[in-house]
Amino acid sequence: MISLLTKENKNTIESISLFQFVFRSFLIFILFFLVIFFFIITFYFVDFIFNSNKGSFRKPLFGAYIIVSQSMLPTIKVNDAVVVKRIDNDNYKVGDIITFISKDTNYKGLKVTHRIVKKENVSKNKSLYTTKGDNNPVNDATLVSTDSIYGKVLFRIPKVGKIKAFFSNPVHYFVCLLIPAILFIIYEMTRIYYMILSTKES
Repeated sequence: MISLLTKENKNTIESISLFQFVFRSFLIFILFFLVIFFFIITFYFVDFIFNSNKGSFRKPLFGAYIIVSQSMLPTIKVNDAVVVKRIDNDNYKVGDIITFISKDTNYKGLKVTHRIVKKENVSKNKSLYTTKGDNNPVNDATLVSTDSIYGKVLFRIPKVGKIKAFFSNPVHYFVCLLIPAILFIIYEMTRIYYMILSTKES
């Protein structure tokens, strides 16, 4: 009787083991994401405090921005996210892709991500930059000063904008929180059931 029950439940137990593996992998991924997020936030605040103590109020050390236009195609696409790092001492170079606050009358106050095509030194740590979107036929009309730059693009993350838009909906956000909770409850209930079953078999 014991061997019969074992054979009948073998496939189910294997399925539970697979579920355990997937669930643990999911938790490890979440933990990894939280650790990375923690280090980024730590770097941000350490840099902020350090510069505040020196009386210097510079742009954040790192930043991330969602691209909403086609001006940088095919290098950067709409809904991609770009991660930028502040470069100190005006060490931006021609060819760098930068994110900056626009002073153009048509886009004033907006954050723009374009490529540097020309650099004109004004003083030791200040320059004026000519920028251009890779997909635009002409250069940007307004020059970009060093103090308007948030940073140089380090890398892009495809389609993050769609994920952001998805989670902006409260219903989607709630469902994504609910699903892991339901899976965990199912996992625990199934584990307890088979513990009871194995106890009865023995």
